[in-house]
Amino acid sequence: MNLARTLINLDKASPKQILVVGDAMVDVYVQGRVEETCQEGCPKFIEEDRFTAPGGAANASRSLSQWKTKVVFPDTYPLVSRPTKTRFMVGDRCIFRYDIDKTEFSVDTRRIQLETMHYLPDSSAVLISDYDKRTLTPEFIREIATTCKQFAIPCVADCKRLPSVYDGCILKGNVEWSNRHKPNMMTPSMVITNGWDGPTVSSRTVITNRSRVPCVNHVGAGDCFAAHLALALAHGFSLAHAAAIAHSAGRVYVQHRHNRPPKPEEIAADMAGLF
Repeated sequence: MNLARTLINLDKASPKQILVVGDAMVDVYVQGRVEETCQEGCPKFIEEDRFTAPGGAANASRSLSQWKTKVVFPDTYPLVSRPTKTRFMVGDRCIFRYDIDKTEFSVDTRRIQLETMHYLPDSSAVLISDYDKRTLTPEFIREIATTCKQFAIPCVADCKRLPSVYDGCILKGNVEWSNRHKPNMMTPSMVITNGWDGPTVSSRTVITNRSRVPCVNHVGAGDCFAAHLALALAHGFSLAHAAAIAHSAGRVYVQHRHNRPPKPEEIAADMAGLF
């Protein structure tokens, strides 16, 4: 039986609680076409359709919506108030991105902290989804990591800042983050993703020689990976096996538009013949 199938059975028999804390954002996809140069002398984009999806920590939370496991995501503001990334698409290609960071945006950090610490002891894993948008302070991250250690709860940090910010967490970063910050790759609790190539755990590749799948949308694939990494760890999988499941979840995710959560059966199908 493959790893994903085992996870499906465990999830059905004994659903867990995953706590996700971090920066919620909004991903907007504007589908259209480019026509000849307009009267002002610039290319003309004609909008044909528009789709809005949760981004960041909200996308990570949504990525687990097809599982029985409960996801708790303390949040205090509607998505319309969040930083927004708008992508102008022609077919499956993004030709321009427009970001609104909303520097005036104020997060009710105290309320989020109180809700987080309330739900944490009853959770089987925690995911810190950090986009450095003012929801998480280094002190708050350390408090979460310390409490997780106290209750023996796996704590995954989707890293965007210096590795030292996430001391005590299971670090999940991509190869760009790893090359920029040069973390200690021998740390036993570090997972590095590298696009199509299999993820590494402590510099050791978990999966090799996998065929590529059609990539329709890579936006938020890291959120999906981190969420499924936390899910598998919550059910007692080793870090290497959890990373393998998360990699397949990401492979399913990128084949669909608009941050669509992967279905457990799709992940199991992608893992057929592995392990």
